[in-house]
Amino acid sequence: MKTFVMLICLMTGFISGCASLNNQTVEFRATSSTSFGISSDQFNTVELQPSEILLWKGADLIGSITTVKTNPQSETAINEVKQGFVEAQKGPGAPRELTLPEGAYGFASSFRGFTTAFIAVVGDSEFWITISVKDDVFDQVLSSITVR
Repeated sequence: MKTFVMLICLMTGFISGCASLNNQTVEFRATSSTSFGISSDQFNTVELQPSEILLWKGADLIGSITTVKTNPQSETAINEVKQGFVEAQKGPGAPRELTLPEGAYGFASSFRGFTTAFIAVVGDSEFWITISVKDDVFDQVLSSITVR
């Protein structure tokens, strides 16, 4: 009987432990031409706000995704993000240009444990996006960015 109970406990442990092996990348389509992915083990709640999407893991904010309308004076989203990079260089942070797929331009800046990417795509003049995630998740997000 002890062996049977022990076997049941071990099976339960294996089954519940294996559930975490099913982690997958969740694709976010931020604009009609830009998408990126975040591993499903990084967050467990998606909160929809009027102007952004917040990603949570329990009570911890993991990141946010925002679509920003291009200012008409900038003419294109790429111009606006490039101007943002120039302005960010005047601030206390150390913004850096990102290596992105062809047709995209962006830069990132880190602050208080989060890195925020500002990204625009040639084919989308009306909108650009910001992706702000915890520093330890940023490289995964950056490597998954695709332009359609």
